Amino acid sequence: MPEGERKVSMGESAWLEGVAGDLEGEALPAALIEWKNTLPEALREVCNRVATEGGGIWLVGGSVREAMLDRPWKDLDLATTLNPDVILDIFPRAIPTGTQFGTVTVRISDSDMQFEITTLRSEGTYGDGRRPDEVAFGDSLEEDLSRRDFTINSMAIDLAREMIHDPYDGQGDLQNQCLTAVGDAEERLGEDGLRLLRAYRFMDQGERGIWHPDDQLSKALISCGPMLENVSEERVWSEFKRILSGENAAEILQRMRIDGMLSRILPGWDGDLDTQHRLVAPEADVFACRLVLLASEIPKERWRRLEHDLRALTLSNQDRGRVLNLHRLLNELPTDLPEYRRYRASVGNLMEAHLAIEEVLQPDLTTEVRRALTALPPLKAGSNPLIDGHVLATTTELPAGRRLGRLKEWLYRIQIEQDLAKADEVLALLDVLDWVATDPESWPDTSWP
Repeated sequence: MPEGERKVSMGESAWLEGVAGDLEGEALPAALIEWKNTLPEALREVCNRVATEGGGIWLVGGSVREAMLDRPWKDLDLATTLNPDVILDIFPRAIPTGTQFGTVTVRISDSDMQFEITTLRSEGTYGDGRRPDEVAFGDSLEEDLSRRDFTINSMAIDLAREMIHDPYDGQGDLQNQCLTAVGDAEERLGEDGLRLLRAYRFMDQGERGIWHPDDQLSKALISCGPMLENVSEERVWSEFKRILSGENAAEILQRMRIDGMLSRILPGWDGDLDTQHRLVAPEADVFACRLVLLASEIPKERWRRLEHDLRALTLSNQDRGRVLNLHRLLNELPTDLPEYRRYRASVGNLMEAHLAIEEVLQPDLTTEVRRALTALPPLKAGSNPLIDGHVLATTTELPAGRRLGRLKEWLYRIQIEQDLAKADEVLALLDVLDWVATDPESWPDTSWP
């Protein structure tokens, strides 16, 4: 154990009681007690250290919601009465990830798991529609839960006492499959414009279908739409990606269109969402495929702006690259045997995503292309060029440079399209290609299209 860490003496199954919450609770249902017993030992140690220091600590947020829905948790977030500086003292390996908002990331020495612990707090007004003007740390669980966005996210579990605190009947909304804001819906959405998109994301409950907002929230989603302008593009696109990746994204997009929200994210777009309903994309590329389908109906001048936005955003290079490349491939399908070979070699791991998009836009042609690709045998020489730069330079007496590199690309293209199997066959092409006097920038390469 690193120096400074405090070990709590306890039995294997012990949970130490910290400060109790300042609002009524009820006993955990039997199913959640069973769920509690599956939680990692590292979480119990974190909670017990806080309790030993005289603090209260509760499991909050998404993990509580997912437990209620009998779904696996992704993150285990905690709320505590202790201030961030005390948490940092208790856990020497902790990271001050957002201490101005009371958040510390904690990791136990013998575990790779991380837990976010946030001090209970109250918030002032949201003057900019993005973040509170001031944050005050406190010890009121009731006040802390009152500032959260939706009732299904405003529940807290006292693991030691096996109690759940649910002041806004999030459990009832989960049972009724309803999305309800905590308190006044316009006020909640007006505090942070990103909550608009979070609402649409939470409407998509995967295999459980679409959950509908109550009347007050439905009206607020329309009236508070302009608040999205206060949210950074990075945050908007991060949330929009999660929406597009959902199982019921097509239905959610339709709702966003009716509410006027989609046009706020994609100005100038006024297309047909029927394509979204027909898309069957590889799981890893759902976001990229859905966005490209939307972009297929964006005016060209707006797409150039969107392309610029995508390059500037904090999307991963992989996400950004796949979206841009898939958009470049729109309506570009092979039509003969040489093209089939080059298409397969060039498009690589984007092929299934591209074909999924084209199946929506050009179903008959895509069916034929799939049939041809299925029957296409592997290349005789595999995917590597038969002639390397050294051999080509020796044969042609060309110096290292652009002309030599482009010639190598040209030969490789023909190797693929004609399915050549021997190096001599490739070198023989030098006798028929006009590579001496022509501009190398005019020579073809293996890229698709």
